[in-house]
Amino acid sequence: MSAIKGRLAPSLMALSASLALAQPAIAQQSEPGEIIVTAQKRSENAQNVAVAISALSGKDIAATGVTSTEDLRAAVPALNVTTAAGGFGLPRIRGVGATGQGAGIENPVAVYVDGVYYGSAIGALQSLFDVDQVAVLKGPQGTLFGRNATGGLIQVSTRKPTHDTKLSARIGYGNYQSSSAAGFFSTGLTDTLAVSLSGQYDKRAKGFGKNVVTGHDVQTDETYAMRGKILWEPDAATSVLLSGDIYGRNAADPAFVTFGLNTAGQNVPAVIAAMGGNPQRDIYSDMDPTLRGRQSGGSLTIDRKLGFANLRSITAYRKTNLRTFFDPDGTAQARLRIDNNNRDKQFTQEIDLISSGNGPLNWVLGAFYMQSSSGQYPGRTTGLTTFGGNGYSDDTTDIGLKSYSAFADATYKLDEATKITAGLRYTSDTRDISATRVTYNGATGVTTTTGYTPESRDFSKLTWRLSVDHRLSREAMVYASYNRGFRSGTFVPQISTPFSVLEPEVVDAYELGLKTDLLDRKLRFNVAGYYYDQSAVQVIQVIAGVNNVYNARQGARIYGLDADVTFKATDHLRLFGGINWTHARYKAFTDAIISIPYPVAAGFSPSSYTFVNAAGATVANTGCLGTFGSPTAQLGGNCLLRGDASGGKLQNTPDFTFSLGGNWDVPTSIGLFSLSGNYYYNGGFVATADQRVKQAAYNTLDMGLTWKSNSERYYARLWGKNLTNAFYRSQISATNSGDNGYAGAPRTFGVTLGMDF
Repeated sequence: MSAIKGRLAPSLMALSASLALAQPAIAQQSEPGEIIVTAQKRSENAQNVAVAISALSGKDIAATGVTSTEDLRAAVPALNVTTAAGGFGLPRIRGVGATGQGAGIENPVAVYVDGVYYGSAIGALQSLFDVDQVAVLKGPQGTLFGRNATGGLIQVSTRKPTHDTKLSARIGYGNYQSSSAAGFFSTGLTDTLAVSLSGQYDKRAKGFGKNVVTGHDVQTDETYAMRGKILWEPDAATSVLLSGDIYGRNAADPAFVTFGLNTAGQNVPAVIAAMGGNPQRDIYSDMDPTLRGRQSGGSLTIDRKLGFANLRSITAYRKTNLRTFFDPDGTAQARLRIDNNNRDKQFTQEIDLISSGNGPLNWVLGAFYMQSSSGQYPGRTTGLTTFGGNGYSDDTTDIGLKSYSAFADATYKLDEATKITAGLRYTSDTRDISATRVTYNGATGVTTTTGYTPESRDFSKLTWRLSVDHRLSREAMVYASYNRGFRSGTFVPQISTPFSVLEPEVVDAYELGLKTDLLDRKLRFNVAGYYYDQSAVQVIQVIAGVNNVYNARQGARIYGLDADVTFKATDHLRLFGGINWTHARYKAFTDAIISIPYPVAAGFSPSSYTFVNAAGATVANTGCLGTFGSPTAQLGGNCLLRGDASGGKLQNTPDFTFSLGGNWDVPTSIGLFSLSGNYYYNGGFVATADQRVKQAAYNTLDMGLTWKSNSERYYARLWGKNLTNAFYRSQISATNSGDNGYAGAPRTFGVTLGMDF
């Protein structure tokens, strides 16, 4: 049994502590400088790698105001990060990503922390409290990394133990009664042994909104994290790194706000306003939401130099639990309550053999094994609209995964200017599912237990990459690539007879790129154009408070352009920015789930709406999906039906995003002052396949002013995020209960004090 569950919060567990642990000011330099990445398993200048990469050091992150994985979208325009149910991160690169989460559903944008794959979706939302570098690789990645990734991946590298004693610490305070503290300590114990310990604590005691029914704050948040590492280097050829981490989150989330008519026919924004609340940020609910996330894990990484090659083994185990208890119906009555208890366990083993030497041929051979188990333990649904008015339904599910894969990648230098790269990967996945449902009818007092016959399904695929790059000069390189990515199939994590199967996604990605260092290497400009043909897109729709997943069988067509620029205008002024344009559209999507707001017109009948099913037959709807009661009696909310969404935009994918930032250093006799800022524009996106519910375009502005002592040991930073107080929703959807969403953070500001020895 294996699989990866509803993805919990820790994977980028490193991006928050506001980088107090990284130097808060950009180091002075005469050019943008080399960015060394390990995108191809060896340390290389990113400008020499034929992959579109956005890499941020700890200093870059501080300058752009990034404090979490979700914030990365402001620094990497091709990346959009939305959230689901408060605790699940949904990164999307160039239109390829997930619209929701569920047990056994892995995100097409993979997250790796120190080489360890995080399959659980809570891992996509994290802080970077001990980060060394974050690299975002765009496009399918499969011939160099353990797990397939059709959209790309986020690669997080955290600080390693050092034999020199190092100490970093910071404390901070901000509005919304926000407090934070973080620290990093590293030292050598012997000539061959070094250790490090890092920790972080953040608390937002005042919420971004209130529940106008209970009077309690919502979107309060508390997180804590620790990471310990032991590095043993018995000789010059061997390195052994043992790492362990824990993470916890407690929050009054998910704080969904209905921004239309709820199922009782109330105009929720008007009701909230009449009660003295803020319709954008306050909620109207009979109960306060609860989120409890926990994750822990450990890894053992062994590196051994063999002369002709380097051998690397990464063994890891992770355990994640996430409970979300919330009211999705948007009313002050207990019509529907969802209590999800998600669990995920995964074991991974990766072995890589990486060539060494300076010859014309460089290669990587690798093998990857993953076993996981994920599901609901249990997921409880209660409410006045069913189960006799005071009953419940408990669904216990388990989706297992056993995955074996082998991959090889080689780059051959044809001459001093031209290289060709080819890679192959074979993946074999076995998924299984088991489930039990226990229902209690409050009207009759009858408890019924139903067991379901377990099922199993195999998914396998051969994928590849091929690229050629040519250095036009010392300042410019062009490249062209073709990659095929594979996102494995799985079972739909909802109980049915038989269980529904999500078919695999395949992405054929074509890319043409240019990387340049101009004006005596003061100006770095990289641009890439891409075309993706994506099959069987996995789409998620919330029905009766539960995530349901299905395929857009004919897939999608995506093409676009992204570019980033860095300009060292003077020794003290650095400018940077990025732009992305993506045209992402479904092909034929004749059985999409569409929404029709209640109340409906007289004579409405679901059977008057038809769709073309998987067999190619035209079929009439027999009723509204997940609706309790007669459609003609519903006063608000939505009727969900099957319909045609062909040619529509992919969800959560802005057509256009843009960012522009800078860092200005001012040396003085009392220390270095650094003014930094970052502007981000998001052109808006659709939330539903039928294009009806949308997030409008929005802008955010982050700024910071840092003082650093002449000794470079102490610093103070004033910072502000979303200074224009732009309102946007980081997650929106159309459900039976109405159109609802989850508000992004408002204007926040504060001060951070730190030291770095």
